[in-house]
Amino acid sequence: MSRRINISRRDFMNGMALSLAAGTTLSPLEILAMQANVGDTYYPPSLTGLRGSHPGSFEVAHDMAWAGKKFPRPSALTDDIYDLVIVGGGISGLAAAKLYRDRVGSKVRILILDNHDDFGGHAKRNEFDVDGKTLVGCGGSESISSPTSYSAVAKKLLKDLTIDVQRFYEYYERDFYKKYNLRDAMFFDEKTYGVNRVIPSPLWGFFDGPKADAVAEANIRRMPISREGQDALLRLLRGGIDYLDGKSKQEKTELLQRISYIDFLQQYANIPKDLADIIRDTVLSSEGAGWYALSALQSVSYENLGTEELGIDEELDDESNEPYIFHFPDGNASVARALVRDLIPGSMPGKTMESLVTARVRYAELDRESADIRIRLNSTAVDVQHTVQEKQVDVTFVRLGDVYRVRGKHVILACYNNIIPHICVETPQNQVEAIQYATKIPLVVGNVAIRSWRAFAEMGYRHFYSPGDLLFKQMGLDFPVSIGDYKFSSGPDEPIVVQGWYVPTVPGKGLTFRQQNVAGRRLLLEQSFDEFEASIMGQFDAMLGDRGFDAERDIAAITINRWPHGYAYEYNEIGTPDDWGPEKGPHIAGRAQIGRISIANSDASARAYVDGAIDAAD
Repeated sequence: MSRRINISRRDFMNGMALSLAAGTTLSPLEILAMQANVGDTYYPPSLTGLRGSHPGSFEVAHDMAWAGKKFPRPSALTDDIYDLVIVGGGISGLAAAKLYRDRVGSKVRILILDNHDDFGGHAKRNEFDVDGKTLVGCGGSESISSPTSYSAVAKKLLKDLTIDVQRFYEYYERDFYKKYNLRDAMFFDEKTYGVNRVIPSPLWGFFDGPKADAVAEANIRRMPISREGQDALLRLLRGGIDYLDGKSKQEKTELLQRISYIDFLQQYANIPKDLADIIRDTVLSSEGAGWYALSALQSVSYENLGTEELGIDEELDDESNEPYIFHFPDGNASVARALVRDLIPGSMPGKTMESLVTARVRYAELDRESADIRIRLNSTAVDVQHTVQEKQVDVTFVRLGDVYRVRGKHVILACYNNIIPHICVETPQNQVEAIQYATKIPLVVGNVAIRSWRAFAEMGYRHFYSPGDLLFKQMGLDFPVSIGDYKFSSGPDEPIVVQGWYVPTVPGKGLTFRQQNVAGRRLLLEQSFDEFEASIMGQFDAMLGDRGFDAERDIAAITINRWPHGYAYEYNEIGTPDDWGPEKGPHIAGRAQIGRISIANSDASARAYVDGAIDAAD
């Protein structure tokens, strides 16, 4: 029997269940109906349990895409005609609304529809009340990565929103981990390796690079794998070997592009399977697949073990010398909040980037009948098509079980790309095929609010990589950011958010990256919150129990941000043409305008970053 945490606020709000906990008799639509009537208490960021694509947000879309369900088209319009209707309230949809208003005029009427109970899309905010202290966590889109490389439009938009990325050099405490002597660790679990064991990581981590010294060798000898595997890892760490010696640079490049990094290591560096299984998932949370599905050429850009002596220079597309510090406490949810505040000034107080973090959104202001710009949540578009004379576009949507129709002079589909052919029958067949080439990467961001991180401090670790049979391969302390009135934990005896990343995959089956995405999505949709909770509690006890951590006592709350349609596809799998990227690939044809219907999302940019969403909106 799985253990459960005694958290009174996790699944209930005003005494009414808000997540589909095991045994509930409420339907998703009934739950949404209750949410719509809670008045000022409606505040989705504070909900814990199963979030992200939460129950009630996806069932209508699945009915269309999986069962071919059709919805009746209402004879009457719900609202007066809008200048612009946007389907999707993520960063791309919100940015499109701002750019349109700024360029066309302040008096334009805009309606934004979103199927979730909160705006922001993957830029999800999680809040926790831990013994009277408010903690804020990032539930998806994490950071403003490499902002100096942003387009002029994206830079200006951030500036217009009062977001000055240079201030993060002050707000992000870059010496925090050094101050407490915290390092990366590896956790080997008993189920996979026969023993629970934590060692300082000799591999690349989120913060530390690989090391080849006597201390690293001693730690490698403690790894519960074969002596052959230990020796192979030491050989890789010491370097100095060109495993493709005798081949030209072109021959090496062509070879590395058509095989995986794991195949390269096993076939050319002669590493055994038990070491390959450890290296396999080191990049899972950032790329969405293990190194069995990603090309060896991609691994060169990471300067992975065994590649530095090959004489091939590859750089990541978004590589820069900027540190990875441009992070609000709630990740890019603050970017989404800044956009909403700009579009609907009465929706939250404050005018600065600092006030974004602690401001409370007034959700009742988002869909005022008298407002020129409105955001309508819990609304799933089911049909988008031009009127008879093609001078306007009708959008039919489902909200709380009822079907409505609105009309706009223009429509922007800023939603999940692969749903577009299901809701827009006017999409040409060649465009449908282009859209269907890619499939989003499923993932989960789990935020665990703990009452103290004393156990982390005593062990000297900030981040754990777990290569075994666990859901969350990456688990670590949140980013040390204090901004405005929000203060990060000042010491080990204060509460903190621990973030975990899980990417559902099916390794060892020979599946391509895209096939992995489909299989992983099906797996994810079958998993319950109870499974995630039990996995997290067991992992925390096994990793930290020796230092007195007790999951049932010390974990205050858990939020699971489930994203079956997570990262945008970026053409990084084996065999993908080397010149495909943001400027070339099927996504270009997939985002073509359809009359008065335009497409804007990170899928349309083939770039899973904030600037990709903004540039698509532009």
